[in-house]
Amino acid sequence: MNFNHKEAMRYLRANPEDKTADILVDTVYLKMRNEVQARNVVKRYKCKVDSAGVTLDCGVRFTSENLAKHLQDCEELILMAATLGTKVDTAIRRLALLSVAEGAAAQAVGAALIESYCDEVQAKLDTGVLKQKSRFSPGYGDWKLEEQRLLFSLLNCEKNIGLTLTDGYMMAPSKSVTAVIGLTKKDQCISEHKCANCANIDCEFRDK
Repeated sequence: MNFNHKEAMRYLRANPEDKTADILVDTVYLKMRNEVQARNVVKRYKCKVDSAGVTLDCGVRFTSENLAKHLQDCEELILMAATLGTKVDTAIRRLALLSVAEGAAAQAVGAALIESYCDEVQAKLDTGVLKQKSRFSPGYGDWKLEEQRLLFSLLNCEKNIGLTLTDGYMMAPSKSVTAVIGLTKKDQCISEHKCANCANIDCEFRDK
């Protein structure tokens, strides 16, 4: 799995020129990399998009104007869930007990690793002639986090990849992602700069 050092530094909110943070991130990555047990599950659906949300051909509906706007021109989509596994969470807790700095870096490294893993999963999807849109997750924009439970049910996350959902709609293991990937016939110009593609304009890590 690719490790994006630059992204880890961004999640840590460190200055790219900060040599201490630079070394810290690499050191923590070396302590964590063997704990990764990445798994994923994906499922493809036909869908109908209207101004208020999207309805899958199985009858499930996601209610979100932002999601609907993101999926305009899409007649199909892919639901995805991915996780780095429980050992990564254990490693993060262990490092945090030893050092506040290493604990913060471990959170950042974990965030960068799960995003890289999702990129790799998405790159391997066979979508035929259809083009992929960028990922869109519950909690982005006006898509309520509560609808996370719909994705979990459709993907059977606990059985397939050991991913569970708390009563507060948080995922366990924590370094996990669920998302919708729209499929369209139109050419997609996906920037390498993820913030340019992301609809979550209120994200605390957004790079202006």
